[in-house]
Amino acid sequence: MTSKDLNLKLINMMPYLKLKYEEETLWQEGDDTGSHIVFSDVLFPYIIENIKSENNDILDKCFEIIEKIFDLCDEYADEVIIISILENLSYEKFDFDKVIPHMYDKTKKIFYEILKNKIESR
Repeated sequence: MTSKDLNLKLINMMPYLKLKYEEETLWQEGDDTGSHIVFSDVLFPYIIENIKSENNDILDKCFEIIEKIFDLCDEYADEVIIISILENLSYEKFDFDKVIPHMYDKTKKIFYEILKNKIESR
């Protein structure tokens, strides 16, 4: 999967992010902007905003989409989600018990692995 394919998939699944997506990509490479940039600068802040406001319905939707991306079984897409969303999430300062219940099986498993590795590397 290319960056463009993954970026367009995100916007097709979450059309309400289109304005923020366009703000981020118009000055870069448009739809070809690297997905790590798009996901970390568009989707990740959206997730954080909704964690802070405890908007559970939106969090459910975000993590449902993340799980659907994992279901694509695409190495690049997996890498983008793991690095740009889940690893970034692991560095945030909030109660993970408020977030983990919104995650689906694959996402939850990978997130727990990230947290475990983080603890073990201390």
